[in-house]
Amino acid sequence: MKQIVYKPDILLPRTDLRKWSVVACDQFTSDRNYWDTLDGFVGDAPSALRLILPECYLEDEDVAARQAAVRDAMRAYLHDGLFCAFSAFVEVRRTFASGRMRKGLVAAIDLEAYDYRPQMHALVRATEGTVESRLPPRVAIRSQSALELPHIMLLLDDPENLVFSAVEKSVGDTLYDFPLNCGGGNIVGRAVTDEATIAAAFETLGKRMCERFGEELLLLVGDGNHSLAAAKACYEQAKAAGDETAERKRYALCEIVNLYDEGIVFEPIHRAVFGVNPAHLAEALNARADGGVPATVRGGGVSYAVSLPQDTIASIAFVQDFLEAYVAEHGGRIDYIHGDDVLRRLGDAPDCATIAFAPIGKSGFTEYIVRHGVLPKKTFSMGHAEEKRYYLEARRIGE
Repeated sequence: MKQIVYKPDILLPRTDLRKWSVVACDQFTSDRNYWDTLDGFVGDAPSALRLILPECYLEDEDVAARQAAVRDAMRAYLHDGLFCAFSAFVEVRRTFASGRMRKGLVAAIDLEAYDYRPQMHALVRATEGTVESRLPPRVAIRSQSALELPHIMLLLDDPENLVFSAVEKSVGDTLYDFPLNCGGGNIVGRAVTDEATIAAAFETLGKRMCERFGEELLLLVGDGNHSLAAAKACYEQAKAAGDETAERKRYALCEIVNLYDEGIVFEPIHRAVFGVNPAHLAEALNARADGGVPATVRGGGVSYAVSLPQDTIASIAFVQDFLEAYVAEHGGRIDYIHGDDVLRRLGDAPDCATIAFAPIGKSGFTEYIVRHGVLPKKTFSMGHAEEKRYYLEARRIGE
């Protein structure tokens, strides 16, 4: 298996990292107060907040001005010499408020090895369907950006922990150790410069995975697939145009984690449908069901018994197909709900129907991707919003 994971050229800012590092832009999309509070905390200090566009602002009238401000801030930070540059992997240890700890490895991924199309059987694959219409705005932003700051997280199916055992033996100096803002816990980063040892571990894992699954596969996208797809599109454009930045854009910065890490928790993503009659929806769902296990549709404080397939992934696929057909015929709006507390509140609303799912298991996760290509839409979330990746390390991709 060819090498696709490389030691990246990292940029870290010389500033207060508590104000620099902020959570992924696709979190708290319905909670502007989170981002407004964060803006007040950051103030005039250098911050990754100035280098991203939180998705809660995407529908605002000043979105073009915000995008221009992001590009200007990137160039200003580079011009002002804010960053310290070095070449290394970064071993990340993230301790959450719950006390759980997740290990990761910040690395550069060769985008030649990534493809989100299920039929391509790429070494780096998406775990859920990619919505092509969501790519152009991301491509437009990235193509004009001098820097990338990733919230992409890639999954290893590594039950023997081959990669992180090699990482642990190769760690060097501590690069940072500080509490993240807004309840994100604590994060520690240590440099790993021994590329040969890490590459050998990935090669061994690749061989083991080929033996297990019958084809070449190394990494699965856990978070940030549309960002990775946009990075691939930007690289392809630069390569076709003969752009001098094409070689930089061939690689994407990301954090790699082990599927079996105790800090990786697959949270279920529930469904809520607004603007519908919950009783009618439950009746229609049962009419489509063919046996299965008991489940509940809840709305207006009333629970309605329904049947779903026993397997959680099959249940999500069944419900997703049903809901899309139902709202097309009867109207309504589907939303994807993180957290049981939010779901319970919505289940008491009179014109909202909710359906809860159990978490999916890690066993059989990769095998499902190999067999079926991608998971059903919005199958899982890797932890709560506060546990998502925070922007921290940067890498230069443009001028």
